[in-house]
Amino acid sequence: MTLKEIAQILGLSTERVRQIERSALAKLAHPRNRKKWEEIKETMAMIQRDKVRAGMGDAMSYLGED
Repeated sequence: MTLKEIAQILGLSTERVRQIERSALAKLAHPRNRKKWEEIKETMAMIQRDKVRAGMGDAMSYLGED
């Protein structure tokens, strides 16, 4: 998703979305938040893997290779 798309959804300027993103990443990079950030990244990776598997599963079913 692009900054422009997020800005449109939230009714904000792209610059404001960029500022919010920068602030959030700085907070997550702080040592006291490092564990939480690692958990978030792990969850995001898991979601991505599930999406890929689901996509591959559909293709395999289509090809008759369940």
